[in-house]
Amino acid sequence: MSNKQMQEDTLDWIKQTPVEEESDSETVVSGDLILQGQLCIADAEAMHQRLSKLLHAQVDISINSEALSRVDAAGIQLLYALVKEAKKRAVAVVWLSVSPALQEAVDTLGLTQGMGFEVADA
Repeated sequence: MSNKQMQEDTLDWIKQTPVEEESDSETVVSGDLILQGQLCIADAEAMHQRLSKLLHAQVDISINSEALSRVDAAGIQLLYALVKEAKKRAVAVVWLSVSPALQEAVDTLGLTQGMGFEVADA
């Protein structure tokens, strides 16, 4: 499967996934996304649900990945799909920080431009 096909499959996954009914305590009121530790295939399903909720809430998204120490291709695909789908929905994605691990992984996969790593001024 080509890299482009994997990206398209991930986008379809986010667009087509129904967001589970949320209780009042889980209503998305903020688009703050803090990534820490690792973002790997084992975390993909839970992160996918979280990202889908953010997209469906139509709130601007700010991402802080300063404490992200490890990320694999599945994690990168989810973040890339988030950025691409947010753009289609006119939802702003602002990177507050990009960890060295995330920057290196994205550079290795050749997705730097597509991720929009223009870190916002503090």
